[in-house]
Amino acid sequence: MKRAIIEGMCCEGCARDVKTVLSAIYGITDVTVSLSGGYATYEGFVSKDIIAATLAAEGYRLVSIEKG
Repeated sequence: MKRAIIEGMCCEGCARDVKTVLSAIYGITDVTVSLSGGYATYEGFVSKDIIAATLAAEGYRLVSIEKG
């Protein structure tokens, strides 16, 4: 499981949006989002650049990805 630290989520709607956006990336599965923690967890092997660009297109910023 990997953890993506994300800035810009301010409400449950944002958390749902992030989950939808990440789930739509080919190669990512099992997405969960913690609004209070400011992160999403997921399974998969996708470039950090792809995740960052996808989130940026929706108004969020990828801070880092931690491997668990």
